[in-house]
Amino acid sequence: MIGMSRFRHRAKLAALPRPLVDEVAGALLTALEEVPVTGGPLETGADIVGDVRLVEGEHLSAGALYRLVPPDMEDEYPDIEARVVSWDRAGECRVDVRSDIEGHVVNARVELRMAGDRLHTVRIEGDYQGPGRWFLRVLQRAEWKGEALFEEWWSVLGRRTSPISLSVRHPLAFGSIVIDRGKDKRTRWTGESTLRFGGRGIARPLAAVGLLIMRGRVRRMLRDAFGRAEAAWNAEVPGMVERGLRERVTLRHQVEVEAVTREWAEKYVASLHQGVEGLRFKKRRLSGEAVDIRLLEGKHIEVGARYRVAYAEDEVEPLDVNVAAWDVAGLSRIEFASPDEVQAGWAELDSAQKPIVVRGAVAGEFDHYEQLSCAGEGNLERWWASTGGSGGEDPAFTAIAEHPLGEGTLAISVSPAKGGRWTVDLTATVEGRAWARPLVAVAGLISAAVLNDPFQWTADHAAEDWNRVIPAATASDPQDAAEATLRRLLDGPADDAGTD
Repeated sequence: MIGMSRFRHRAKLAALPRPLVDEVAGALLTALEEVPVTGGPLETGADIVGDVRLVEGEHLSAGALYRLVPPDMEDEYPDIEARVVSWDRAGECRVDVRSDIEGHVVNARVELRMAGDRLHTVRIEGDYQGPGRWFLRVLQRAEWKGEALFEEWWSVLGRRTSPISLSVRHPLAFGSIVIDRGKDKRTRWTGESTLRFGGRGIARPLAAVGLLIMRGRVRRMLRDAFGRAEAAWNAEVPGMVERGLRERVTLRHQVEVEAVTREWAEKYVASLHQGVEGLRFKKRRLSGEAVDIRLLEGKHIEVGARYRVAYAEDEVEPLDVNVAAWDVAGLSRIEFASPDEVQAGWAELDSAQKPIVVRGAVAGEFDHYEQLSCAGEGNLERWWASTGGSGGEDPAFTAIAEHPLGEGTLAISVSPAKGGRWTVDLTATVEGRAWARPLVAVAGLISAAVLNDPFQWTADHAAEDWNRVIPAATASDPQDAAEATLRRLLDGPADDAGTD
């Protein structure tokens, strides 16, 4: 056809077992059904779904109408509605969505058909109409339709069919893709994708000329894109199949860091403790470039002393700090809170002379999370025993973050390595709660590798920073290192790397 181009790509894809796909579909339906939607806004304890309200009918019953405002769009008054046409998790579910945001109107329909607990078919279709005068509105139109016939995909057994298809139409262009299922070979699917695209109406001759001139470049771009998609699929799917759908997502990583002797660390902690005691306030004020501290009540670092700590960075809220206990040979405990008490927490050390246990906790609103609490504990006795090769299975450091929708934990263990280094093992786990439990399980299945990348990146960079600073610090006197630390806290990072 004049003005049309066709591109085919054959791929060998790692197979997904059907029971796993059916489990994912069931988990998503369960999460939607268990969402505590009432006549008011959906209470999640986090600004991650925006404002969702049930304005008509009963939750997920035919005729139910929802109004949605995405996160960070509360001031724009978007008009987004979703109406349930039918809902039968063992049969057919259909939802119609209409969105009008500043004249950009989208109508969409999503249909899901189950055959009992098995995913049968998913269909999507819709259209878009942009704003503006009539001649612009004509060009700002689009329609789309997609279909995934899962029953056919798993029953094909070498028969030619097109279980997956998607088409998009614009007044001046069109595009479509169909994916045919071929005969399986061991644990691989044979899939052949056929992509068609070209011009429509008055744009057809121009598209024909453009495609004729750019044919080679377009085909190379498409070949590269399909090749990358195939490689990404084959890289991720085997791991997904091995993990399966688990309620707990687990991330692991290991780094090596420069070791510190226990004697040096204990002298450093004691010197830091004494250095805080030795800070001198002028007119009840201690100023630095990074922080400004005012002594509001009591005497410096005595029990009952109260401070206001203001940071040079405007985005960092000030803190009210209270001294609950301070003893070089016993318990030292600091309690802190934001002036509006939106956040509050504490930190304590059992002894500055012979530190063994350090604890801390913080709770309140943070960024998009309205009800977040975190607590951590480090057992230095266990840490040093492990670095000597006689440690047990319990981690030396643990931290727990809790939210109404989920819980995360971080465990850190250590063992000796060659060359005066420690091998540090980090394990993070995330588990959903209530209606979010199946969502976390699905997220862990699909994106565990994606989640692991930033986890590993953070651990690697923390290890790099440690290994950059510690050799110079431990080569100096612990008291000098403690003084450098206090200077850094008050005046901010130095221009060059030092012992701080």
